Amino acid sequence: MNFVKYWALWSALAVTLALGAACSSPTTPTPPPPPPVAEPPSLSCVEGVSRATVNATGVAVSFETPPVTAGQGSVSVACAPPSGEMFPIGTTEVKCTATDSLNRKAECSFNVTVSKLAQLSKTRYLAFGDSITAGEVTFPVGSLAAPGTVGKQVIVPGAAYPAALERTLLGRYPSQSSISVVNAGLGGEKTVNARGRFFQTLNTVAPEVVLLWHGHNDIPGGFDGAASGAASEMRIMAAEARNRGMRVFIATMLPPRPGGNRTIGQVFIDDYNNRMRSLAAQEGAVLVDVYAGLLSDVNRYIGVDGLHPTEFGYAKIADVFFQAIQANFEVR
Repeated sequence: MNFVKYWALWSALAVTLALGAACSSPTTPTPPPPPPVAEPPSLSCVEGVSRATVNATGVAVSFETPPVTAGQGSVSVACAPPSGEMFPIGTTEVKCTATDSLNRKAECSFNVTVSKLAQLSKTRYLAFGDSITAGEVTFPVGSLAAPGTVGKQVIVPGAAYPAALERTLLGRYPSQSSISVVNAGLGGEKTVNARGRFFQTLNTVAPEVVLLWHGHNDIPGGFDGAASGAASEMRIMAAEARNRGMRVFIATMLPPRPGGNRTIGQVFIDDYNNRMRSLAAQEGAVLVDVYAGLLSDVNRYIGVDGLHPTEFGYAKIADVFFQAIQANFEVR
């Protein structure tokens, strides 16, 4: 093999090797696609929060952080005003914002409503009177009694208007567990004989408010100036309570139910009730018009003896007293 031929073969081989090397050189790898971006955050607020307080400046209210869905990375939620803040009486809007790592935001809002609980400025009550204060009920009552008959009269303490009134007051003013209505009713007692017991009871109970309701045993026959004598004693008792710094409520007598053996004549009731209205005005007392409150349905409210209330009647009496107390002592 001559030199020229050898060189030609070598050149051809070099070209082939060069071309092969060029074809087999490495290529740049394709980068993987970026991870998918999450949906923007979404925030769900509660419908609202309600609280009640006796504090006139408001109350601290705590609430759950609204739940968030979606969002990229770490998602923070902030509310203004924040949970645990003092909220004033009334309605305050709370705005919450969720922010993800891409600074995308979602918002929602809800109301915090704070109401002021009603309270009584006076909580100690004394109900002073006769059997109608004590809670005497004619049994059997209503349709259970034969026409013209009267069953046994029994004291039902739980049905008495002071007990029903106390339940109503505690239900209306739940933050004031100290509310009490002391029942100082005594069956058969006349007003003209009640002064000593009244003074003693004032010393024992020391009430803030006296619910004075007497006279049903004094005036049924209208004899011997009974209405005048009873009204005179009522004036003395009302003045004594007032002089001790107690508020006095004076109630009118019950309306009669015709046909009972203890029904009081209408003329005597009207006369005595007019005296009670005058007495309340003169003594600065609150008049509780029980007569007007029960007049609309005496057959439902007054028992078959014509005098003592039924349990429906006692509940109605308690409501009449409650309305008078609420009007005079409720504060917000």
